Amino acid sequence: MPNVEIHGFRLGTGYGLRTQILELFQAKSWNKEYVVTIIPSEVTDCDGTEQPFIRLVNTPSPDNDAIIAELKKLELDIELLELKAFIPKQLMASEKPFIDDSMITI
Repeated sequence: MPNVEIHGFRLGTGYGLRTQILELFQAKSWNKEYVVTIIPSEVTDCDGTEQPFIRLVNTPSPDNDAIIAELKKLELDIELLELKAFIPKQLMASEKPFIDDSMITI
């Protein structure tokens, strides 16, 4: 499940950006698969200049390039963090493990 995180904005501005993301992704194949997380925060560089950004967190996916291409339209810095795995809550009750212990690192 792709997670688009919004960093460096207050809630009001973050909600406006979320609306823009929803509009950008509306007709895309991943439209029903992603979430948007607003992280109200202040992001500044060493000079105190605000440096808001978007972070895409997703497992390796062929959709990542297309998602980033859409996010570039917002003209903000973008980070891509690739997850090792996403475990949907529906698998939590499963008797068969999704990931064996050898895949977990601490």
